Amino acid sequence: MSIKIRPIKCPNCGSEKHDQLNEKLYRCKNCGTEYFLDDDDITVHVKHDFNYDGFTQPKREPKNSFSNTKRNFVVIGIVFLFLYGAMFLWDGNNKGKNRLFSSDLFSNDSISVVDQYNIIIPMMHKGRVCFFYITERNIDYKIDDDKTLADGYYYGFVDAQTGKVLADKLLISDDESKRVDMTSINELKIWHLYQADKWLCLIPKQFIYEINPQTLTMSNVTNTIFAHKEAMSSGISSVNFISRTSHFFDFSLEGDEGLEISNNLAEVYYYFPATDHLYTEEAYNYAKELPSSELKGEMRDSVLYILESKKSNASSSKESQNRLTRIQFTYHLGNPKYLSNPSNKKYDFVAKDIQVVSSQQISDWFTGFDANIILQDSTYILIWYKSNISENAPAVLQLRNTNGKILWTRSLEYPIQLYAAIRDNRKIWFSASKKIPEHYDENYIISFTLKEGKLKYEYKFDRNHKVKKH
Repeated sequence: MSIKIRPIKCPNCGSEKHDQLNEKLYRCKNCGTEYFLDDDDITVHVKHDFNYDGFTQPKREPKNSFSNTKRNFVVIGIVFLFLYGAMFLWDGNNKGKNRLFSSDLFSNDSISVVDQYNIIIPMMHKGRVCFFYITERNIDYKIDDDKTLADGYYYGFVDAQTGKVLADKLLISDDESKRVDMTSINELKIWHLYQADKWLCLIPKQFIYEINPQTLTMSNVTNTIFAHKEAMSSGISSVNFISRTSHFFDFSLEGDEGLEISNNLAEVYYYFPATDHLYTEEAYNYAKELPSSELKGEMRDSVLYILESKKSNASSSKESQNRLTRIQFTYHLGNPKYLSNPSNKKYDFVAKDIQVVSSQQISDWFTGFDANIILQDSTYILIWYKSNISENAPAVLQLRNTNGKILWTRSLEYPIQLYAAIRDNRKIWFSASKKIPEHYDENYIISFTLKEGKLKYEYKFDRNHKVKKH
């Protein structure tokens, strides 16, 4: 007698196709439902709470119990506390590498701005590298916004290592700059006077500012720097850094230690902040004839490294051969010494207001176009040049010690442009920009390690971002 066996069907979709997982447990090949037989071998039950990657289970409405509701509130509370904590961890002053998490994004106390940077330059703040900037800022006010900030020029300081904005302050509003006729801020000049240990900023034609990276301030000293100088009581007509240019090498010592000033009576004076001496043009020319001993401290022994450049041969269209020269000199308003080079019968080094002690070549000739020394101190010399004359040729950085020995050479990606540089014990820091076709340049802080020359983008100066309302 034959026995007719009833096929086991999936209780979910009715399919008879299945995989047997154990003696009484099955999985439907059609929908993935797991089911099992009851002890009577007839009743079929669905097995709940399983994970089968091959199928997507239909959504079921969750049971709304008190415990589930309480759990949801706990999750919401944790998320809220995280966001609240992030507001303090990444406050509005930290506009650096992780701007996404800045409290500006969560706060109604911030406003959108558009910055166009005029200058970014490295300085030292309490032993750490920082970058000073001046930017032309437009405030993106909405109709109902309280206009607490003004369009105009702002300055600030950024910590190079952390990206934290140490200060961000109004320099002068657009309305005020028009009122006082400060309309050429884009042509400003900044220079560090080493003897006086001061950073001065000159804004054409007659404004003088002092930048203090220790106090994170920029102060207008136009009316106070000559407060006790009767000759300047008529006011300043124009001011510039004293320019000293070599007559043989193609370089300039512009801005070294003094200011050339014209008052409103068209009288020219020369001022040296380190000694607070103000010279008439006649007295200045006379002082240049004096020996060092009579200049009351207006002297400084120093070493300068320069590049001597020449063409590779007579048919070359551009200079490409370079050689490092060490110049030992005394800056003291004295006459220059003319050092004759018998080999070419030209002066090795001639610069107004500098007395040269000696000059010495410290490297062999090397090839590089548009070569420049962009950083030099008592330990390192950093040279920038192009590998060929093509406009798109990659730039090259080469670090040498002060004996001329090459430590490393690195090729830079085009179109990165390097500007002012400074170094600490581990890195060389630059203000830099990238050319973006049909867009504004992107401004960065970048660094190279002293040991290996490893490049790192440390910080981006955002053009469009948020700042705190003051």
